[in-house]
Amino acid sequence: SLYRNDGNGKFTDVSESSGVQIKNPATGRPVAKSLAVAPVDADNDGWIDLIVANDTVQNFFFNNQHNGTFKEIGARSGVAFDAYGLARGAMGIDSARFRNDDALGIAIGNFANEMNALYVSQRDALLFADEAITEGMGPASRLLLKFGLFFFDYDLDGRLDVLTTNGHLEEEINKVQQSQQYRQPAQLFWNRGAARGVSFVPVPPTKAGGDLFRPIVGRGSAFADIDGDGDLDVVMTQINGPPLLLRNDQRLGNNWLRLKLLGTSSNRDAIGAWIKVRAGNHTFSRQVMPTRSYLSQSELPVTIGLGKLTKVDSIEIVWPRGGTQKHNVPKLNTTMTLVESSKPTL
Repeated sequence: SLYRNDGNGKFTDVSESSGVQIKNPATGRPVAKSLAVAPVDADNDGWIDLIVANDTVQNFFFNNQHNGTFKEIGARSGVAFDAYGLARGAMGIDSARFRNDDALGIAIGNFANEMNALYVSQRDALLFADEAITEGMGPASRLLLKFGLFFFDYDLDGRLDVLTTNGHLEEEINKVQQSQQYRQPAQLFWNRGAARGVSFVPVPPTKAGGDLFRPIVGRGSAFADIDGDGDLDVVMTQINGPPLLLRNDQRLGNNWLRLKLLGTSSNRDAIGAWIKVRAGNHTFSRQVMPTRSYLSQSELPVTIGLGKLTKVDSIEIVWPRGGTQKHNVPKLNTTMTLVESSKPTL
């Protein structure tokens, strides 16, 4: 459903008129079994699109038509099905420019015995191919039942990694499928960069600590810098258990920058803004978007890992209302608050 804020304390249901209510033409019943959504400006036109993860039916891609309506292009864009034209049990979802270039990646955690999906945009920004296998996120994820999923730079090296929170639906699943367990460990994929071949490699407990991989019946997951030390900590929820707070204690000595955006003519939290941090021949593109994973919301400030870079040349902000501003960076390893100006600098 989609509810439009009327600005007077009331909302209007525009699900049908906006085009996001997809019905089976034969039965007239809704098609969706939606579990998560990734709002992102996929085609760089300044308007937020919606990618919807559906369980056992095709995923949706709602392309914003700039007039209060959306056009569903999931099948045409390549995100609706797997490589064999089959729907999967899609759960959590996130999107990011994980290669630090113009390509957009849409990662989806799927059901047990189904691999993660990693749809990557091609030359046409609205055309995607599932590159989970070639990028290393496929086979290693097959056995697990993935719910929470998000991109984040856990080691601050400037490349976005992926964490999935996992757990089965059936408490006694092991009695009928010996390869399955009700409680399952999380899975962390380190992004080592495309220049080294396969981008994503699973991180073992010896590298990230055993607490992160303790088997739970995992569901939601989110990230935030809880202890204010610059790196991103993780919260995971579980069935019949308390939420878990995993503190990130990495000590790799990588530099970082945290950015908090405040909109004036745009929405106050600057949701939907794009940040481009330029440092030498590196460009890090990140979107201000708390909606990620499965039934979860992460923090609004954006953390940019810089690795061993010691200088940032500039920050460019593309605000949701369309204005672009450029900022200098006086120092690293700090949080900067950037306020939208009425006079764009670019």
